[in-house]
Amino acid sequence: DDEKVAVVLFVSMRRTLILLSKRITIPKLSPTHTKARVIRFELETPAEVVSYDPIVILECSPDLVTSAFRDHPDQTLTMMVDTQDEGTVTELNDHGGEWLECGTVLGTIDDGDELDGDWTWQAYLHTEESYQAALSPKP
Repeated sequence: DDEKVAVVLFVSMRRTLILLSKRITIPKLSPTHTKARVIRFELETPAEVVSYDPIVILECSPDLVTSAFRDHPDQTLTMMVDTQDEGTVTELNDHGGEWLECGTVLGTIDDGDELDGDWTWQAYLHTEESYQAALSPKP
C-alpha cells in the first residue's frame, strides 16, 4: 500500500510540475554559449502553443561553437527555438534586438497556474532559405 501511495504522489507531483507556467528565456545552447539576440518571434501574443511550435529565431554569439568549427572568428549562427510546453504565450519582449545573456527572460507561457521555472525548448540551426523552402507547398 505504501508503494501505491508513493506512485500516486509521484504521478500527481509530476503532473503538477508539468502544468506550472514557464518563463521563456534565452536558452544556453552549448556549454560555451553566453549571448544571443532576438531576430524575430514566430508568433504574436496572445497565442496558444503546443509542443514543437516555433517561438523565436535567435542570432547566437560566436562562442556557441568552438573556434575550430567556425568559418571565421566572428561567425554567428542563427537558431530556431521551439517550445516543448503547452499554454498561452501571454507576453514577449525582444529587448530591442540587443545582445542578451543566456537566461534573460523573453516572455511567459501561461497555463493558468502560478509561474515556476523556465521553459523546455528544442533548438535547430536556422537559415531563412531552408525555412521558406519548408513553408512552400510541395508539388
